[in-house]
Amino acid sequence: YHSGEKSQVSALFSLTIDGRSPFESAERLRLDMAYENSSSIKKDRNGNEIRPSQKIAEKDICTDLKDPDGLYSEPLVFYFEKGRHTVEFYLYKGTLQNASVRLHAPKKYKTYDEYKESVDPEKTYSSTPETLIRIEGEKADYKSDSSLAPAYDNSDCSVSPSDPEHILYNTIGKDSWKKSGQTIEWSLSVPNDGWYKIGIKARQEGLRGFFSNRKIYIDGEVPCEDMREVHFDYSTDFELTEVKQKDGSELYIYLTSGSEHTLAMEAVPGEIGSYIEELQDIAAELNGIYRSIVMVTGTEPDKYTDYYVHEKIPGLTEDISSLAKRLRTIQSEIETLADSKGSEASSLERLAAVLEKCSVSPLKIPEELSVIKDGITSVSVWCCDCRDQPLEIDYIELASENSSFSDIKAGLFKKISYGFKRFAASFSEDKEEENSIEVWVTLGRDQAQAVEMLAESEFTTEYGIPVSVKLVSGGILESSLADESPDAALFLGGENPVNLGSRGVLADISQLDGFDKTVSDYSNDALEPYTYKGKVYGLPLTRNWAVMFYRKDILNSLGFDSPPETWQQLRDMFPELQRNYMSAGLVLPGLTGSNVINPATETGHTFAALMLQRDLNYYNDTMRSTIFDTKEALDAFEEWTEFYTKYSLPQQYDPFSRFRTGDYPIVIADYSMMNQLSAAAPEINGMWGIASIPGTEREDGTISHSVNAYSTGAVIFENEDTEKLQDAWKFVKWFCSTDVQTEYAKLTEGLMGRMGRYTPANTEVLRQLDWSAQELEVLENTAAEIEEIPIIPSSYAVTRNIMNAFRETVNNRENAKETLLWYNRDINEEIKRKEQSMK
Repeated sequence: YHSGEKSQVSALFSLTIDGRSPFESAERLRLDMAYENSSSIKKDRNGNEIRPSQKIAEKDICTDLKDPDGLYSEPLVFYFEKGRHTVEFYLYKGTLQNASVRLHAPKKYKTYDEYKESVDPEKTYSSTPETLIRIEGEKADYKSDSSLAPAYDNSDCSVSPSDPEHILYNTIGKDSWKKSGQTIEWSLSVPNDGWYKIGIKARQEGLRGFFSNRKIYIDGEVPCEDMREVHFDYSTDFELTEVKQKDGSELYIYLTSGSEHTLAMEAVPGEIGSYIEELQDIAAELNGIYRSIVMVTGTEPDKYTDYYVHEKIPGLTEDISSLAKRLRTIQSEIETLADSKGSEASSLERLAAVLEKCSVSPLKIPEELSVIKDGITSVSVWCCDCRDQPLEIDYIELASENSSFSDIKAGLFKKISYGFKRFAASFSEDKEEENSIEVWVTLGRDQAQAVEMLAESEFTTEYGIPVSVKLVSGGILESSLADESPDAALFLGGENPVNLGSRGVLADISQLDGFDKTVSDYSNDALEPYTYKGKVYGLPLTRNWAVMFYRKDILNSLGFDSPPETWQQLRDMFPELQRNYMSAGLVLPGLTGSNVINPATETGHTFAALMLQRDLNYYNDTMRSTIFDTKEALDAFEEWTEFYTKYSLPQQYDPFSRFRTGDYPIVIADYSMMNQLSAAAPEINGMWGIASIPGTEREDGTISHSVNAYSTGAVIFENEDTEKLQDAWKFVKWFCSTDVQTEYAKLTEGLMGRMGRYTPANTEVLRQLDWSAQELEVLENTAAEIEEIPIIPSSYAVTRNIMNAFRETVNNRENAKETLLWYNRDINEEIKRKEQSMK
């Protein structure tokens, strides 16, 4: 297929053979595009190099289909019986240009001797003239992922090249090159035909006690078996890894002069992949055993009760004993693989010991239930950690037999001189130009780093406006009071934009040029949380909303064919769930630090959803009082509290762990929990799904699944300097654009993995991310029913009193409707007081 401008994103598709999917991972295959630097590396005003942005390259690609979970080093294989078959591809994201498909038998790698024979047995290593060629890692030609841009390391003068005073992009990989299948390709040429050995200066500091694996291709082919999995051992320093045969003998590749060659390195899981797959199967089996025990004992067994679970659950002790033996075998093999005993497989040893104890003394199974649960979690975490294959490359060298690789260690005096210059440079700050704009990022270090990279490589280059990106944690209000505000802030959420804007701290961006065009990418009241009295104080960047997560395996075992579509259907499920010591989890803002209550408009809040599904909002048309005294609102409040009074749903729980173990097979939570489940709970992959939250049936027979959202946005601070304000507006428009938001999303996911997947407010960016077809369909359907609850300066009073009414009703068993009416008076009095104080 062809990678080019029309491609836009990686192609995601499913495959069927004769109308059926051969296995689960065939439903979510992908073909990556090729990326290249959009320009050469340039320098900024302070002499620091600017990281180049990545663009899709024009390139023809031929590749085998690979495991999307990254558990196998080799391509997927499909079984065909003799005869005619129909193979269908369903492309649900991206495009495929000039695509063609061929079937071939699995490749058999040559031995090194076979490889030498296939080249020319008469050409000896010593016949190659003395040659040493270096390829700088950061000068890669193509990458399979846009996050694989050049990186920098100025901590050591031995890194090539190095600069103690300025940022110099001199490596590639680092935190972004760890997913199986990610590939980097370099071009090279040699002055003479001959045999060359390969040395790679690299650092692998992500897998303590293990090695990272790379498959090496020369001109698109793996020359021999020994280059199928090249190991890079753990080290906190750069080390030279020479590509050798399995027995440690020298390995050479034959290259011809007069033509350009390619050297590519692909991240592969190696031997650890098979162990990860088996451990995931063991964790899944243990999850099933855990659920069957819980159905007898409950999640908190009485330590004074003998439950005799081994008699009530057929084959329990035999299954536990078998799993313990499998864990012991895997533990031993992993320790042999890592050539060390102890911490690398300690979680497997602990779980195996507990299972052995339970198989010998089955009456102790209930008291060890929490330990088994924690053990399943530890094994899953271990699998996730070892799935990554991190590596950072400084340079690659090719040398003839009579040449030696460069010395990777710097001399003592050079180190001292370099260290002194670094120390001196730490006292001098980069000078900021007078026209630079200051942008605060209120998220984590990785997000701030991504913003800075994009601003330097694209915004400053295009507009000529320097940007100073600073990572902050809170303090926005305090800085405003001290007159130390930035020019713009990113990812400011909750009630902050309206609270600051209504006090004259933020600029009304609806009056700035290009506003209408900029907001055309948003939909469904996305600007509502930033709007007050007709003024708009921000543009949304992220937008999160709730969906219903459900365990297919558990619901089916209980006799339910599908998840509940309405709240009534959910209530009808409770008796069966609770008979089996299970429950469901709803969104309920809990108490956080200093007894601060989260917003009552938090995404997925049940009361908010019940109101919206009745075509109600919190306020009347004037926004000066609530409508909580209406019959419909009182009914919604009563329905909400009955989940906790009649059905005893938990007020506080951990959605991820409860859903993972199956204690709560139905959980309503932010849709970003999908990332957590996919990355940290691989043992239940394929066992769960998502759907719209339960809905309310309307008079016309339709069902409303309306839900509110929570967003963070970009704001601009009021500034008497109109030029600065306009520059800040240019930056915000640029950063909120579809192309930049897509690039930012891919960059942060590359740095942080699936757990760091962006939740964009821009619906087009949402489509560009690597969701499966089913996931994307649900997300788009649920997004279409989002309705926002307005934010006013006195929203804190609404939040506080709704939750006060809830606690009074649920904990003290007060009448629901009378309690809400009582607290509603306090809400309206505070709204009125706040309105008067701000005039």
